[in-house]
Amino acid sequence: MKRTHFILIGLLPIQGLILMLFKKNPSWVETYYSQLVYPFIFDTHRLFFEKFSFSVGDILYAFLVLFIAKNVVSIFKKKKTSWSVIISHSLSFVSLVLLLFNLNWGLNYYRTPLSQDLGYQMKYNETELEATFSKLVTISNQLHSRLSVNDTTAVTIAYSKATISDLIEKEFDFDLKKMGPKPYLKQSLWSTLLSYMGYAGYLNPFTLESQANSKIPNLDFMITAAHEMAHQLGIASEGEANFIAFYTSIKHSDPFVQYAGYTFALRYCYAEHYKANPERAKEKIKTLHPGILKNYKELSEFWKRYQNPFEPLLKKGYDSYLKANGQAKGIQSYSTIVGYVVAYAQKASFNLN
Repeated sequence: MKRTHFILIGLLPIQGLILMLFKKNPSWVETYYSQLVYPFIFDTHRLFFEKFSFSVGDILYAFLVLFIAKNVVSIFKKKKTSWSVIISHSLSFVSLVLLLFNLNWGLNYYRTPLSQDLGYQMKYNETELEATFSKLVTISNQLHSRLSVNDTTAVTIAYSKATISDLIEKEFDFDLKKMGPKPYLKQSLWSTLLSYMGYAGYLNPFTLESQANSKIPNLDFMITAAHEMAHQLGIASEGEANFIAFYTSIKHSDPFVQYAGYTFALRYCYAEHYKANPERAKEKIKTLHPGILKNYKELSEFWKRYQNPFEPLLKKGYDSYLKANGQAKGIQSYSTIVGYVVAYAQKASFNLN
């Protein structure tokens, strides 16, 4: 066994122990990694990768897939390949990927919760949820009236994806620690593939490029852009990234971006309200403009066009990935935005710019 493979394999259990230690001490991660080291890492990556108009990370992933495929084929072609060699190479590769992932971005999964920094109480009762939901319905209706010809017409956003990216980048408004990193967005080269996988976007944890699926409707593209940029700032939690996407959208000067933010939060709050009190939720949703429901339907129909037998398996894999990185609810962690929105509604009022 080569010395490099031996060292990398030996690092696997060490990495595991260190991660266990970080999980129990989030303040360490917050103070020394997320606030001190990570901003430097991101700024360094940005200096190099932002200058490319295309996604370098997407290209690297393509080469990685080809590299793995080539090695798998070569293993089967060589009849005398030792299993010990295969296992050692595989373990050392996994160790290297995990090391790079965690040092580059992954440790942000173990930082202190955003709610702690904001002083938010994440537990809420049904009355508080219903009050927040009612506010979201009211303000979503107000924005819809501004942006559509009548109550029954869906809002049409005629901006190009590039224009939306510029809009979100210029007014991205969430830097709690005042660290200064400026997030940016790229459109994924593999947007069609992402659509079949069921993903609206992702952050490449190795190049730190935020990617958005260019195929998705503009209303969802706005939120996805802000969500992935939140990840760029070191916000790993999906629920927290969702809240930041909501917050920075409703603070935006563009009414279409505001509309995207409010209707995004409304969708999640309705789902939680429906779980708690189906009849009350259904009664209140009747007051929502039919045109807003048409916007939701457009998004639903988009994803239906790309449904395939492999999507549930990919989602299950992503669910396991999130759970392995400290998000106990897995994919359901996206819905923790509701606790943030309810807490925000109690501390600040929803006002149109």
